[in-house]
Amino acid sequence: MKRVMVKTFFLILMACSMAMATNAMSADVYKVVDEDGNVTYTDKPPKDGSGPMKLAPLSVIETPTYEKPAKADAEGEETKEMSLKYLRKQYSDFAIISPQQEESVWHPDAAMPVAWSTRYQLQEGMQVTIYIDGKQHAKTSDQIISVPELDRGEHKVEAQLTDSRNRKIATAELITFFVRRPGLYNRARPGG
Repeated sequence: MKRVMVKTFFLILMACSMAMATNAMSADVYKVVDEDGNVTYTDKPPKDGSGPMKLAPLSVIETPTYEKPAKADAEGEETKEMSLKYLRKQYSDFAIISPQQEESVWHPDAAMPVAWSTRYQLQEGMQVTIYIDGKQHAKTSDQIISVPELDRGEHKVEAQLTDSRNRKIATAELITFFVRRPGLYNRARPGG
């Protein structure tokens, strides 16, 4: 009896919180400017009768979902180490996804992100080594790393995936990209 009551309570609590979240997401936003020129944003309609603002849609970035690699052996028994051939097949789609091939990056003074991707989640102990212009920059399992300020001009980025025994599993295609810096005669152009 107590379990039923507890489950019912949690279901009601969850329904109420979902209703409140939906209500909050659909609330109107009003911009109010007072006599001193101060701008305030509120969810309450102003006294002057002006309508709500039209807001741009929210950007939503979905987190990646990974497939779990199938077991390496036919019997379905879990093996401690998967064969090199099997791992290479599973991670054959390993690639650098940012920057893209021949991309011009307008990069005045900030760190630039380098990102890689593969269909399957990395196994325990796997590492990705990132090389910038032939020099090792980072060895990590993070999907996005920051590369500190790069000089203007052409650069190359490579990535290599290794397993827990430091065996090479996959090598991403070499990416050539260009760092552009705004100057007196070459201002950054939108979309360029």
